[in-house]
Amino acid sequence: MPVPIILGVIAGGAALYGAVKGVKGAIDHRDAKDINENSQSMVDTANRRVDEQRKATNAVLQDYGGRKLRAFNGIIADFIDTFARLKNVDTIHTPELDKLSLGGFSTLSLDGLKSDYELLKSSGLGLGAGLGGGAALAFGAYNGTMLLAAASTGTAISTLSGAAATNATLAWLGGGSLAVGGGGMALGSMVLGGIVAGPALAIFGHIVGNKGEEALNNARSDQELARTIRDEAKLMVGKLEAIETISSFANSTFSKVSTHLRHAVYDLKKLIDVEGENYQVLSSEGRETVFRSVKFAQLIKAMIDTPILDQDGNLVLSTEKRLQEIKASLA
Repeated sequence: MPVPIILGVIAGGAALYGAVKGVKGAIDHRDAKDINENSQSMVDTANRRVDEQRKATNAVLQDYGGRKLRAFNGIIADFIDTFARLKNVDTIHTPELDKLSLGGFSTLSLDGLKSDYELLKSSGLGLGAGLGGGAALAFGAYNGTMLLAAASTGTAISTLSGAAATNATLAWLGGGSLAVGGGGMALGSMVLGGIVAGPALAIFGHIVGNKGEEALNNARSDQELARTIRDEAKLMVGKLEAIETISSFANSTFSKVSTHLRHAVYDLKKLIDVEGENYQVLSSEGRETVFRSVKFAQLIKAMIDTPILDQDGNLVLSTEKRLQEIKASLA
């Protein structure tokens, strides 16, 4: 075969190969673009669901914290003042509450409750005081012991600068960003149980300037990372939902206990007006009235001392059982 013809065939083959590669490269670029868009959508959806659940969980915890504070500034303070009017009160044992390990209630118990109340007032949460979001969140999540311990060190509970700062979960629940580098999703995942979320894939594989095959490989790699983020976000949402569920249950149970205590204190006031302040001479019906007020005061204190989250920001698994027992004691 003459050389010109051979060269012509080679040139034609090279042109055909180049055309095929060009078509394949264009297809790879298109596929890479589609995969990247799907991956970005997957991550955006995961982030949105986590953020929506974070806000919902935060709202319930804040509402619960506000309810507990209102009780301290309202019906608990009313009980303290009313019960303090009684004279010659021995320790009042409530057998049906022994199983909750609440113990007896006496003037010593009253002094402790009064001390807690005074400490709360001196820490910026007195009657009529506003409750910031961080404080309400911490008041809902923590138990009274943790809060009062913070107050005893001089920390103003109204700001919770100390308690919230030491609990990454509270800081994140209260408004943490999901932005990469801002602590966001990775922080929330970490403090909610050790999940390590990947970056939010703000930038997927660069297509322009890359070979089509390389762009496609990059897109597939990013897609696997997006799936990991989606799965970890699902786990995080589940943890947040569990916190919200327990917080809602605590909130409704606390409301019922507060209502019972309010009625019991009303009856106690009427009793004192009719039978006097000397507990030793009260009728059996009168002592039953005192007992009921003590019972519900003990239950409400038990709820205040029952945390939703521990100091590391994890859901306290024993809380649900404790709340069920408290609810059952209302009968």
